Amino acid sequence: METEDGSFTVLGPLGETYHSVAGAVLESQYVYIDCGLHYFIEKKQTAGTLPSKIHILEMGLGTGLNAFLTCRELLTCRELLTEPEIFYRAIEKYPLPSDLADRLHYATNPQEIACFQGIHSDTWDTPYRITDRFTLLKHRCDLLDFNPVGKPPVHVVFYDAFSPAAQPELWTEQALQRIVPLLAPEAVLTTYSCKGTFRRLLESLGFTTERLPGPGKKRHILRAVFTTPQI
Repeated sequence: METEDGSFTVLGPLGETYHSVAGAVLESQYVYIDCGLHYFIEKKQTAGTLPSKIHILEMGLGTGLNAFLTCRELLTCRELLTEPEIFYRAIEKYPLPSDLADRLHYATNPQEIACFQGIHSDTWDTPYRITDRFTLLKHRCDLLDFNPVGKPPVHVVFYDAFSPAAQPELWTEQALQRIVPLLAPEAVLTTYSCKGTFRRLLESLGFTTERLPGPGKKRHILRAVFTTPQI
Protein backbone atom coordinates (compact mmCIF):
# COMPACT_ATOMS: atom_id res chain seq x y z
CA MET A 1 0.00 0.00 0.00
CA GLU A 2 1.15 3.53 -0.77
CA THR A 3 1.88 5.87 2.14
CA GLU A 4 1.48 9.64 2.23
CA ASP A 5 5.05 10.40 1.13
CA GLY A 6 4.59 8.25 -2.00
CA SER A 7 6.64 5.30 -0.73
CA PHE A 8 5.17 1.88 -0.11
CA THR A 9 4.69 -0.32 2.92
CA VAL A 10 3.16 -3.74 3.54
CA LEU A 11 0.37 -4.90 5.80
CA GLY A 12 2.04 -7.42 8.09
CA PRO A 13 0.88 -10.78 9.45
CA LEU A 14 -0.25 -9.22 12.75
CA GLY A 15 -2.61 -6.73 11.14
CA GLU A 16 -0.24 -3.75 11.30
CA THR A 17 1.69 -2.06 8.52
CA TYR A 18 5.46 -2.29 8.61
CA HIS A 19 5.73 1.51 8.52
CA SER A 20 3.70 4.62 9.23
CA VAL A 21 1.01 5.27 6.65
CA ALA A 22 2.03 8.94 6.95
CA GLY A 23 5.24 8.03 5.12
CA ALA A 24 7.31 4.85 5.08
CA VAL A 25 10.62 6.36 3.95
CA LEU A 26 9.95 9.56 5.92
CA GLU A 27 9.62 7.55 9.14
CA SER A 28 12.55 5.20 8.61
CA GLN A 29 14.94 7.91 7.47
CA TYR A 30 14.16 10.12 10.44
CA VAL A 31 13.84 7.56 13.25
CA TYR A 32 16.68 5.22 12.36
CA ILE A 33 19.10 7.02 10.04
CA ASP A 34 18.91 10.63 11.23
CA CYS A 35 18.22 10.10 14.95
CA GLY A 36 20.15 6.84 15.24
CA LEU A 37 23.04 6.33 12.81
CA HIS A 38 23.80 9.99 12.12
CA TYR A 39 23.58 10.85 15.80
CA PHE A 40 26.06 8.10 16.69
CA ILE A 41 28.49 9.13 13.94
CA GLU A 42 28.38 12.82 14.82
CA LYS A 43 28.85 12.11 18.52
CA LYS A 44 31.81 9.82 17.92
CA GLN A 45 33.41 12.10 15.33
CA THR A 46 33.28 14.97 17.81
CA ALA A 47 34.94 12.80 20.46
CA GLY A 48 37.47 11.43 17.97
CA THR A 49 36.36 7.87 18.71
CA LEU A 50 34.44 6.87 15.58
CA PRO A 51 35.10 3.16 14.94
CA SER A 52 36.36 2.10 11.51
CA LYS A 53 33.49 -0.40 11.36
CA ILE A 54 30.06 0.43 12.79
CA HIS A 55 28.03 -2.55 13.95
CA ILE A 56 24.27 -2.12 13.61
CA LEU A 57 21.64 -4.52 14.93
CA GLU A 58 18.07 -4.30 13.67
CA MET A 59 15.14 -5.95 15.40
CA GLY A 60 12.82 -6.67 12.48
CA LEU A 61 14.26 -6.59 8.96
CA GLY A 62 10.73 -6.38 7.54
CA THR A 63 10.70 -4.80 4.09
CA GLY A 64 14.43 -4.16 4.27
CA LEU A 65 13.87 -0.41 4.21
CA ASN A 66 16.08 0.44 7.20
CA ALA A 67 18.92 -1.71 5.86
CA PHE A 68 18.48 -0.19 2.40
CA LEU A 69 18.55 3.39 3.69
CA THR A 70 21.69 2.56 5.67
CA CYS A 71 23.37 1.13 2.59
CA ARG A 72 22.25 4.14 0.56
CA GLU A 73 23.90 6.46 3.09
CA LEU A 74 27.24 4.83 2.31
CA LEU A 75 26.63 5.37 -1.40
CA THR A 76 25.49 8.99 -1.25
CA CYS A 77 26.40 10.75 2.02
CA ARG A 78 29.58 12.85 1.74
CA GLU A 79 30.53 12.24 5.34
CA LEU A 80 30.45 8.48 4.74
CA LEU A 81 32.10 8.25 1.33
CA THR A 82 35.41 6.93 2.68
CA GLU A 83 34.79 5.66 6.21
CA PRO A 84 33.49 3.82 8.07
CA GLU A 85 32.35 0.38 7.00
CA ILE A 86 29.05 -0.96 8.30
CA PHE A 87 28.33 -4.47 9.50
CA TYR A 88 24.55 -4.83 9.67
CA ARG A 89 22.82 -7.66 11.52
CA ALA A 90 19.06 -8.14 11.33
CA ILE A 91 16.72 -10.46 13.18
CA GLU A 92 13.67 -11.55 11.20
CA LYS A 93 11.43 -14.51 11.92
CA TYR A 94 9.07 -13.99 8.98
CA PRO A 95 10.96 -12.89 5.83
CA LEU A 96 9.04 -10.88 3.29
CA PRO A 97 8.04 -12.90 0.20
CA SER A 98 10.18 -11.95 -2.79
CA ASP A 99 7.17 -10.96 -4.91
CA LEU A 100 6.23 -8.30 -2.32
CA ALA A 101 9.80 -7.03 -2.00
CA ASP A 102 9.97 -6.59 -5.78
CA ARG A 103 6.94 -4.28 -5.69
CA LEU A 104 8.25 -1.81 -3.10
CA HIS A 105 10.40 0.28 -5.50
CA TYR A 106 12.52 2.01 -2.85
CA ALA A 107 15.57 1.99 -5.15
CA THR A 108 15.89 4.61 -7.90
CA ASN A 109 19.07 3.65 -9.80
CA PRO A 110 20.97 0.47 -10.73
CA GLN A 111 23.36 0.75 -7.79
CA GLU A 112 20.49 1.07 -5.31
CA ILE A 113 18.53 -1.72 -7.00
CA ALA A 114 21.51 -4.07 -6.62
CA CYS A 115 21.73 -3.09 -2.95
CA PHE A 116 18.04 -3.74 -2.29
CA GLN A 117 18.09 -7.05 -4.14
CA GLY A 118 21.12 -8.07 -2.10
CA ILE A 119 19.28 -7.34 1.13
CA HIS A 120 16.49 -9.69 0.06
CA SER A 121 18.74 -12.48 -1.19
CA ASP A 122 18.07 -15.91 0.29
CA THR A 123 21.24 -15.94 2.39
CA TRP A 124 20.70 -16.47 6.11
CA ASP A 125 23.00 -16.83 9.12
CA THR A 126 26.07 -16.14 6.98
CA PRO A 127 27.62 -12.68 6.48
CA TYR A 128 27.75 -11.46 2.89
CA ARG A 129 28.99 -8.26 1.30
CA ILE A 130 26.46 -6.15 -0.57
CA THR A 131 28.93 -3.34 -1.31
CA ASP A 132 32.60 -2.99 -0.49
CA ARG A 133 31.66 -1.26 2.78
CA PHE A 134 28.30 -2.79 3.69
CA THR A 135 28.08 -6.36 5.00
CA LEU A 136 24.77 -7.95 5.99
CA LEU A 137 24.09 -10.85 8.32
CA LYS A 138 20.45 -11.92 8.57
CA HIS A 139 19.31 -14.13 11.43
CA ARG A 140 16.12 -16.06 10.70
CA CYS A 141 14.83 -16.42 14.22
CA ASP A 142 12.78 -14.89 16.99
CA LEU A 143 14.52 -12.27 19.12
CA LEU A 144 13.78 -14.39 22.20
CA ASP A 145 15.87 -17.19 20.64
CA PHE A 146 18.69 -14.90 19.49
CA ASN A 147 22.05 -15.86 20.98
CA PRO A 148 25.01 -14.50 18.97
CA VAL A 149 27.88 -15.70 21.14
CA GLY A 150 31.25 -14.04 20.57
CA LYS A 151 30.05 -11.33 18.19
CA PRO A 152 31.63 -7.82 18.09
CA PRO A 153 29.95 -5.12 20.21
CA VAL A 154 26.91 -3.39 18.72
CA HIS A 155 27.06 0.40 18.30
CA VAL A 156 23.58 1.18 16.97
CA VAL A 157 20.25 -0.62 17.45
CA PHE A 158 17.22 -0.08 15.21
CA TYR A 159 14.37 -1.41 17.34
CA ASP A 160 11.63 -1.82 14.75
CA ALA A 161 9.39 -4.65 15.92
CA PHE A 162 5.63 -4.46 15.50
CA SER A 163 3.94 -2.37 18.17
CA PRO A 164 3.70 -3.31 21.86
CA ALA A 165 0.00 -3.99 21.29
CA ALA A 166 0.72 -6.48 18.50
CA GLN A 167 3.93 -8.06 19.84
CA PRO A 168 4.06 -7.35 23.58
CA GLU A 169 6.66 -10.06 24.15
CA LEU A 170 9.25 -8.06 22.17
CA TRP A 171 8.94 -4.99 24.40
CA THR A 172 9.90 -6.74 27.63
CA GLU A 173 13.03 -7.10 29.75
CA GLN A 174 13.34 -10.69 28.53
CA ALA A 175 13.60 -9.45 24.95
CA LEU A 176 15.99 -6.60 25.70
CA GLN A 177 18.28 -8.89 27.65
CA ARG A 178 19.03 -10.61 24.33
CA ILE A 179 20.49 -7.31 23.11
CA VAL A 180 21.92 -5.48 26.14
CA PRO A 181 24.91 -7.84 26.67
CA LEU A 182 25.97 -7.18 23.07
CA LEU A 183 26.15 -3.40 23.37
CA ALA A 184 29.25 -1.25 23.29
CA PRO A 185 29.41 1.62 25.79
CA GLU A 186 27.41 4.61 24.46
CA ALA A 187 25.55 2.45 21.96
CA VAL A 188 22.50 4.22 20.55
CA LEU A 189 19.03 2.64 20.30
CA THR A 190 16.17 4.30 18.44
CA THR A 191 12.57 3.23 18.03
CA TYR A 192 9.31 4.70 16.80
CA SER A 193 7.52 3.69 20.00
CA CYS A 194 7.58 6.12 22.91
CA LYS A 195 5.56 3.93 25.28
CA GLY A 196 6.33 4.87 28.87
CA THR A 197 6.76 1.31 30.13
CA PHE A 198 9.39 0.61 27.48
CA ARG A 199 11.23 3.85 28.20
CA ARG A 200 11.36 3.08 31.91
CA LEU A 201 12.51 -0.46 31.17
CA LEU A 202 15.40 0.89 29.11
CA GLU A 203 16.37 3.22 31.93
CA SER A 204 16.36 0.33 34.41
CA LEU A 205 18.79 -1.53 32.12
CA GLY A 206 21.32 1.28 31.99
CA PHE A 207 20.11 3.59 29.24
CA THR A 208 19.64 7.33 29.27
CA THR A 209 16.50 8.06 27.26
CA GLU A 210 15.04 11.10 25.53
CA ARG A 211 11.81 11.71 23.69
CA LEU A 212 12.32 13.42 20.35
CA PRO A 213 9.76 15.07 18.07
CA GLY A 214 8.26 12.50 15.74
CA PRO A 215 8.15 12.56 11.92
CA GLY A 216 5.01 13.58 10.08
CA LYS A 217 1.94 13.22 12.26
CA LYS A 218 3.72 11.28 15.02
CA ARG A 219 4.23 13.28 18.22
CA HIS A 220 7.31 11.57 19.65
CA ILE A 221 9.91 8.86 19.10
CA LEU A 222 12.48 7.46 21.52
CA ARG A 223 16.26 7.54 21.54
CA ALA A 224 18.29 5.79 24.23
CA VAL A 225 22.04 5.79 24.90
CA PHE A 226 23.58 2.88 26.76
CA THR A 227 25.56 4.28 29.67
CA THR A 228 25.97 1.30 31.98
CA PRO A 229 27.75 -1.70 30.44
CA GLN A 230 26.57 -4.97 31.95
CA ILE A 231 29.16 -6.92 33.95
